[in-house]
Amino acid sequence: MVKIVSSYDVVIVGAGPAGATAAKFLSEKGVKVLLLDKNRFPRDKPCGGVLSVKTLKRFSYISEELISSYSFGGRIYSSSQNHHIEVQLEKPIAAFVVRKDFDHGLVQLAVKSGTSFRDGVSATDIQILKEKAIVRLDNGDSVESELVIGADGVWSMIAKKSGLGQHYPYVGRCLYEEIPYAQNVLDEHFTKKRTFQMYLKFRGVYGFGWVAPKKDCVNVGIGEIQSTGSQRTKHSLQELYHEYLHFLKEHKLIPTIISPGKTQGGFLPLHPLDKTFADRILLCGDAAGQMNPLTGDGIHYAMSAGKFAADTCAMAIESSKTNASFLSKYQTLWKNDFGEEMKLCGRVLKMLLKGNRDEKYIRLLSRDQQIVDLLLTMATEGRIQEYQWKIIRRFVSLYVRDFFGL
Repeated sequence: MVKIVSSYDVVIVGAGPAGATAAKFLSEKGVKVLLLDKNRFPRDKPCGGVLSVKTLKRFSYISEELISSYSFGGRIYSSSQNHHIEVQLEKPIAAFVVRKDFDHGLVQLAVKSGTSFRDGVSATDIQILKEKAIVRLDNGDSVESELVIGADGVWSMIAKKSGLGQHYPYVGRCLYEEIPYAQNVLDEHFTKKRTFQMYLKFRGVYGFGWVAPKKDCVNVGIGEIQSTGSQRTKHSLQELYHEYLHFLKEHKLIPTIISPGKTQGGFLPLHPLDKTFADRILLCGDAAGQMNPLTGDGIHYAMSAGKFAADTCAMAIESSKTNASFLSKYQTLWKNDFGEEMKLCGRVLKMLLKGNRDEKYIRLLSRDQQIVDLLLTMATEGRIQEYQWKIIRRFVSLYVRDFFGL
């Protein structure tokens, strides 16, 4: 017999940016919310910790206390490191956060809004009934609700048990660490403008490495794209990461005196699920495959999807319509907002990483600051429809001129 210990309007599984954002907005609407996470908070999360300018604009409640530093520029290198594009501005192009602090801060905002939060508790199963949903916990308890939001990561239990997810032919796999430094050391090495670095196809690997300098640490990581059926071992990625770290130190791309941090790894979805809703269920964030495949930024999509999920759940509860047909509004909302951007970024990533094309494309882009500025504006402001054809036309013109030696 199922032991129901409590009842809520919405149970959210996963307290990352997607889950915490959904919880905050639902609680502000007077909805009774339980937010669950298997980890004890604060906790680390495999991520570069980059917030785009559009994220800061959309979620203006993100306070300075949650931001580690701002970046005013960056460099993207081709696989040979012979070519690169560079951006340096007088205003920030991104903010860097430490995920342990950032995610904890978002949860606290949800709690202040009225959310009930339980960490260190795993959801192990879900049962969808005609009149309610039941979420079973690893301590033997169960909770019931009108709706469930699955925000429990790329290998989401909610997605799997509901039959919605984990159909990923390819995933991103990464290793990273947050290397601590004194702030004055980073000010001297990266300046207060905290310029980030990205290295395409390091040592020929189908992916990229990054360096994200924060206030008093540097996030260094490398990721590769692989088939979910690949036999590539974790050990080989570990070796590649150490080779990458040696390369950065040897070329003085990071301060050479290092206090080792904790190397961590994780998986990232590279394509959204076909369906992110079912009877009484919504998926958002990594659980729905909502991540920018080009930049690896999942925070903006996760928080945006969390807001859309909250809006949809609130309407569903108010109208007493919790079936898949009504909840499909959620998928329409997020697809209209960032669906096309995800597709475009996926195509660009595939184009960059195929063969040796990155060498030519980075070389061409380095010769045309206007197209770089257009790409930056599109990336930071998210105005895909306005800029993509301008960029395509200019790039084709640049490609043709280069082909004929003009």
